[in-house]
Amino acid sequence: MNLFRALSYKEWRKTRLQLLAAVLLLVAVILYSYIELTYEFRLRDAVNVWYALMFQDSSLALLMRYILPLTGISLAIVQFVPEMVNKRFKLTLHLPATETRIVSAMLLYGYAALLVVFLSTSALMVGIMSTLLPNEIVWNMVLQQLPWMAAGLSGYGFASWICIEPTWKQRLANALIAVGLLALFFVSHLPGAYVHFGLELILLLLVSFIFPFYSCIRFKQGIQ
Repeated sequence: MNLFRALSYKEWRKTRLQLLAAVLLLVAVILYSYIELTYEFRLRDAVNVWYALMFQDSSLALLMRYILPLTGISLAIVQFVPEMVNKRFKLTLHLPATETRIVSAMLLYGYAALLVVFLSTSALMVGIMSTLLPNEIVWNMVLQQLPWMAAGLSGYGFASWICIEPTWKQRLANALIAVGLLALFFVSHLPGAYVHFGLELILLLLVSFIFPFYSCIRFKQGIQ
């Protein structure tokens, strides 16, 4: 069994309940949004609802704006806080591999797990909403939620960076930086607002992946 598979299994055992809870919460939000939409149809007629969604900046499932980032942050907490509190992270770094490979495997597991959760629930939402809405509105919904998914992935990386950091003073500084960077994902909730900001979003995702290695180096050096 290679390193990535072994560490992924270890991380899965640790985070499976959190991931299940995240899926259930996202499905609940999708069903709530669907029920709310059917109620709006009965109250205002379908054409008026479609017009509001297409031309009046109304949003479907606005709760996703908060739940998707919190899903990523909570996964990092569940994954790394026990490692730090129970002094297991130091033992993990003594596996027969470099620290870069070990931390990369742990982080890639988290990103992959979040992608599976986000994409599967997004596909479910598209399938359900397509029964009531035209393709243009469904596509706008997907465009609207893509930055929030990216915020969830970046939030996972930044929260991992904070959790691995060995000193509380630097953790606070990291948290302020992370909040400032994550705020860029919430400048606008309009569908397509980030279409021309794709490269910058990818750069933020890469930064969120790289930053935890800095804290790992500090931890390895025994900084307190």
